[in-house]
Amino acid sequence: MRSVASQPALTGPEMARNTDSLLIRRRTTTNKLFTDFQQSPLHDLNPIAQPGLTTRVTRNNTVGTSLDLIGEPWSPGNAEVMTVEGGYTPGLIAAAGTSVVGALLYGFHLGNMNSAATAMRADLGIPGGINAPTPEEGVANDTAWGFCVSIFCLGALLGCSVVAPIADTIGRRRTILFKLIIFMLGSLLEAASVLPAFRSTPCIGAGIGFFLMLGGRAVCGVACGATTVVVPMYLGEISPPHLRGALGTYFQLTCCTGILLAQILGLPAVFGHGHWWSMYLLLPLIPSGCQLLLQDRIVESPRWLASRSDKDAMQAQAVLAHLRGEEVDSLAVIQELDMMQMGSTVALGAPSGGQGIGRMLMQPKTRKALVICMVCAIAQQVR
Repeated sequence: MRSVASQPALTGPEMARNTDSLLIRRRTTTNKLFTDFQQSPLHDLNPIAQPGLTTRVTRNNTVGTSLDLIGEPWSPGNAEVMTVEGGYTPGLIAAAGTSVVGALLYGFHLGNMNSAATAMRADLGIPGGINAPTPEEGVANDTAWGFCVSIFCLGALLGCSVVAPIADTIGRRRTILFKLIIFMLGSLLEAASVLPAFRSTPCIGAGIGFFLMLGGRAVCGVACGATTVVVPMYLGEISPPHLRGALGTYFQLTCCTGILLAQILGLPAVFGHGHWWSMYLLLPLIPSGCQLLLQDRIVESPRWLASRSDKDAMQAQAVLAHLRGEEVDSLAVIQELDMMQMGSTVALGAPSGGQGIGRMLMQPKTRKALVICMVCAIAQQVR
């Protein structure tokens, strides 16, 4: 089985039996999506890139053709299950790969306070445990260090709260680049805390470097919180519906890679000794600089452009053609753009009254999946 041009192919057993010209056996995702908007088999999928379940169960690129068949992809040979193929184009890979650098930075800042903590605390004047002059000072230092680490979460809360309206105002691309500058500023503040002038000035038992570290952690937290919102949003808006979950998983995988790198590079045998930890905290400047150099690969979200003026809609058509590997005036691009414009005023696939947690718990087909996701999210926070 192969995809037609660069668009994904949708096939199903019922297509081979139907002689209607609209139900040919192999066609593009776009044609299938927009030939009949409300009956589209993929119209209800979540427009944001999230790993795992979206609206319906998918397995091995198969998806049920309606919400009533939400569990049917798990039943091989079912006539109502449709296989989705293709969709990866050079334009999509370049845009997604460049934008997801933010996830790497997010993961790095999540883990960079762990393995190098002993060297950092010694230079900041807040040694803990047996390294403290007295047990009382050790407890106070542990409290100060804990606050220095956890203020990251307060910054993240602020970042994820304010970034959505900013992205709606200035666009996804500009928001991604703007939070990249915040990442760089936070990294510089953290690394500056090791400078001798700041380490040698006493201030309530710690040097000014401690407060620089505190500020840097808060600033990086703002950037990380913004990343968790705007990058999955961007990935979902540039990708075909059936690839949104996969790209969401890509975001999570890149984040975990950043955490792993932070843990390894912060070991005493690498950067976690002496004053080398300042260089360790400057490492995020490398991927940040690479993303700035490759910023042309990050095209603006066609969905965001389509929701604005007619002039922006024309630009959205060109961007969408680039992402799908099609000609600008191709029917597939025009039809997908039409749906994006409709989606700016209509909640795609949203049932009347919304789909809250309570309603999902009441539905047997979604209750189990929701409970699994909630338990995994809770277990992730338990140490």
